[in-house]
Amino acid sequence: MSAAVKPRRSEADRAERRERDRRRIAEAVAALQSEEGWQRWLRVRRRFHPYSFHNQLLIAWQRPEATRVAGFRKWLELGYCVRKGERGVRILAPCPPSKKAVERWRARGADPHSEPRTHFRSVAVFDRSQVDPIPDHPGGAVALEPPHEPVTGDGLAHLIEPLAALAASLGSEVSFEPITGPTAGYHQPSSGRIVIDNGAEHSPNAQLATLVHEVAHALCGVERRPEESKLPHRVEEVVVESVAYSVCASIGLDTGGESVPYLADWGGAEAGEQIEACAALIDRLAKRIEDALPTDTGEET
Repeated sequence: MSAAVKPRRSEADRAERRERDRRRIAEAVAALQSEEGWQRWLRVRRRFHPYSFHNQLLIAWQRPEATRVAGFRKWLELGYCVRKGERGVRILAPCPPSKKAVERWRARGADPHSEPRTHFRSVAVFDRSQVDPIPDHPGGAVALEPPHEPVTGDGLAHLIEPLAALAASLGSEVSFEPITGPTAGYHQPSSGRIVIDNGAEHSPNAQLATLVHEVAHALCGVERRPEESKLPHRVEEVVVESVAYSVCASIGLDTGGESVPYLADWGGAEAGEQIEACAALIDRLAKRIEDALPTDTGEET
């Protein structure tokens, strides 16, 4: 007996689903305007930095306590089963054009204006809190806890060199030398020079955390797009602190702080747009640093 064929969705059903996805994203973006919503996003980004900015927002809005998500089948591969009755988090999964569609496009002359495009569809993923290990899974269930390194140690010292190389590619020279006073490091915008205190009281992991912060300052000046105006000092500090907060957590560096950077008074009637643009900038700059570091960051599942 042949399997039942799943009926195709009507155009009206597809349009309704697209509108539902747009509303979900709009609500997730709007949540950034509150201090709670901003903090929820940044905390989620620590775990889900490989995900797109909008998917980070969707996870933060629907399940802010999430630590790791995957689709139903992916969890089975990892040795876990989604518990019955659990409701998934809806995110957007890319759907590239099929090989046949690309072949037909090429056969018709490969007009760039009609090239098949990747579209996105809403899919359900489940958090680790919604799954249980599968008994007798071959090889056992995959460990889910990411590694953590204390800021007082040296377990992440190997990341200093590639981070300094990123700084060099931005035109910034990194120097490790004693600094008088409480400052652990600084960035000179005029020369691009970055200085990190190498005193005995600063462990290699602590120097790495400081370097992440100062490289974020350098990125603010270099990575600004033509349509983006220079950030006011107070906003740049929130951006840099947010980038450092997120990057350090994503590489497993425990800096001992749970305080999420936030600017209470954005000001002006366009605060919503400013906050969204600022969050997108933070995600973009953090990804530049994360991509430069040879760590196992994982991918969207």
